[in-house]
Amino acid sequence: MVIEAVGLLGAGTTGTELAGVLLLNGFQIRVYDDFKDRLSICMAKLKWKFEEEGKESLLSSIELIQDISLFKGADIVIETINREMDERKIYFNRLKKIVEPGCIIALNTGTNLVGNSLEILDIAPERCLGLNFMKPAAKNKLVEIVRTENARDEAVEVTEQFLEKLGKKPVVVRDNPGAIAHRLLQAYFIAAFNVLAAGKGFPRDIDFAFTRISGAKMGPFELIDFLGLDKTYSAALKIYEMLGKPPRLEPSRVHTKLVQYGQLGKSSTVGIYIYEDGSRIGENPILANIIQYLGLRKASDEEIFASIFSPVLEEAKILASEIMVSEYDIETVAKIGFGWPKGIFGCYRENKELLTPKRKSEFENLDAF
Repeated sequence: MVIEAVGLLGAGTTGTELAGVLLLNGFQIRVYDDFKDRLSICMAKLKWKFEEEGKESLLSSIELIQDISLFKGADIVIETINREMDERKIYFNRLKKIVEPGCIIALNTGTNLVGNSLEILDIAPERCLGLNFMKPAAKNKLVEIVRTENARDEAVEVTEQFLEKLGKKPVVVRDNPGAIAHRLLQAYFIAAFNVLAAGKGFPRDIDFAFTRISGAKMGPFELIDFLGLDKTYSAALKIYEMLGKPPRLEPSRVHTKLVQYGQLGKSSTVGIYIYEDGSRIGENPILANIIQYLGLRKASDEEIFASIFSPVLEEAKILASEIMVSEYDIETVAKIGFGWPKGIFGCYRENKELLTPKRKSEFENLDAF
């Protein structure tokens, strides 16, 4: 089986970005959305992009639809939108009656378990997978393929080949809360918030320290603002609850407060940082009201890096043992998905001396004062 005809469920940001990638790689696609205006915006964005690049002829390979029955004949249908389960049941009940038995159905997983969705949506598990496209879907090459025990090997292999044709780097992972990427991201963000709450520096200090030593493209606070504090908080809470509420993965109080105040990141112009025309122009002043010891002292770059990196390393080890994922796959997620040049284990080997436990100073227990 070879994937040639692709259906996209949803014309939002991810659906539009993925449609552009598919068109550039010669695929025939149909994009479904129940909101006509969203389809119009999707097409307007694609038209603008391809006309600027002199590739407007590629637009003949896309069809915008509001009738799911037009997905008949698709080789794969990819869900790109986040919907409540009741709404998903409506369109998947129609979809599974229309598509051919060999059509692969790729669910938008995020932090949800594919197996749980399959039970509720009543989709044959043999042809169903989860796909997690790292943001932004157009540029980030990482895609996690989440498989259940009942998924056909052929469906997984064909999907891998399809994603590689799009220039993506697929990583196959067993069905579990948050797969690899979301699980490790939460450990990363929680550790960064803990450093901030301990008064070891301001956000820019912490971001700079981590990127200087790790070589990461973005520090933790710049990345969480980019991904959205609301989306990352929702993911953190789901993973925390689905794993039985382990204390190490409890969402940060600072994260919770910022979401409650509507400080959601770059998209809302205020998150950890303040943004203007897409650029950072300051740190959010509300942080001083949330964090008692904000910036009390500036810790060394080495101390900040160790405080953030150590919990991520430990979570990677726990994850590897829980779902039998390889070091190679974890390194791929960190390198391709997060922009860490050395990966997690590679970064550990390079900075081993910085991660040796040291005696805690009195500043580690500021609440005692």
